[in-house]
Amino acid sequence: MLLAVISCATVERRVQVPVLSGEPVAVRHVRVLVGLSTDTQPLFVGADAEVLVYSGEREPRPLGRLALENARISLSRRGAVITGERDWGKPAVVLMPASGGHLKIGSTAYPGYMVLMKPGSAVQAVNWVEMEQYVAGVVSCEVPRRFSRSGIEAQAVAARSYALAQLRLRHLLSYDLKDDQSSQVYRGLSGTRSYGVQAAARTRGVVLIHDWKFLSAFYFSTCGGHTAPAAQLPGAPRIKPFECVECDYCRDSPRYKWAVTMSVADVEKALAAAGYVSGSLQDIRVAGRTRGGWVELVEIVSSEGSRRLSGNAFRRLVGTGNLYSSKFDVRKSGDEFVIQGRGYGHGVGMCQWGADGLGRLGRNYAEILKYYYRGAEIVKIY
Repeated sequence: MLLAVISCATVERRVQVPVLSGEPVAVRHVRVLVGLSTDTQPLFVGADAEVLVYSGEREPRPLGRLALENARISLSRRGAVITGERDWGKPAVVLMPASGGHLKIGSTAYPGYMVLMKPGSAVQAVNWVEMEQYVAGVVSCEVPRRFSRSGIEAQAVAARSYALAQLRLRHLLSYDLKDDQSSQVYRGLSGTRSYGVQAAARTRGVVLIHDWKFLSAFYFSTCGGHTAPAAQLPGAPRIKPFECVECDYCRDSPRYKWAVTMSVADVEKALAAAGYVSGSLQDIRVAGRTRGGWVELVEIVSSEGSRRLSGNAFRRLVGTGNLYSSKFDVRKSGDEFVIQGRGYGHGVGMCQWGADGLGRLGRNYAEILKYYYRGAEIVKIY
């Protein structure tokens, strides 16, 4: 996508952002996978107003209207979507609340409308939501209200940029993003707070671009003093905006420094299940680091030999809830491993607690974004 910049306009006080020339860019709805209904783990859909139902075809046709109250989502034997007792005779249907109401999946309310579609033997629930509503929801889930205003606004721009990059990459698929940490955390209207709405409004249409494309603006909680190079995150392009930078602004994070202990037996079980331990586990050693102290390679020493794996793979296998980042030291003490580390998350892109710290030092959101995504440009597209 080619972007041409010709003028400047104030998006908020103290921040000057170039404005895209010509007509504003039209952005379609974001498609967020919010659930998967199966025979063993069904989803239930409800609404606080009457619901209009359309076929999920290229040219949707009205199928009916009904009241939905905790209706089970399932499939008929012929593979048609069912809501409650109603078989719609189609592998995909669109649910649109009438009269300004909202749909619910379980207890979570969502803006926009919901597409229910059949992939295999399950039914996907995909929320189609307007971009700024989506950004407000993500900001509310990704950072706390107590963060600085500039830090929250930087999060809004990063979330919008990441979403737009995914819209471009996944336009031929059934959804653009998931609602969890594998994409961006999103809990619909139920998870949206006023500070998220305000941050989305104050940065409306502002995005990061690089090489004339929307930047997939990765971010994470805490870097512990230095962000990580792109090689630490599978799928991250090795471009200038994802080069690592020093960051001494996240010291207020509860995960700036941390220490955990794990039993040798638990670690052995996790690694053996993935084929990295033969016999009994003897030791774990850091075999290589990247710039900033992030672990690049881990050596697994067992009674029948040694194997190596990446620091990220090791973290994933022993559990990201146990190992907060791949910036750590490890030593064996009796029947336990003592692991001391810094940071929380994958380490690539913007440090959220660092963005808060920079905001508290008086930096505006554009300055924060330029600090973490060096070489990227900031532009207002609508």
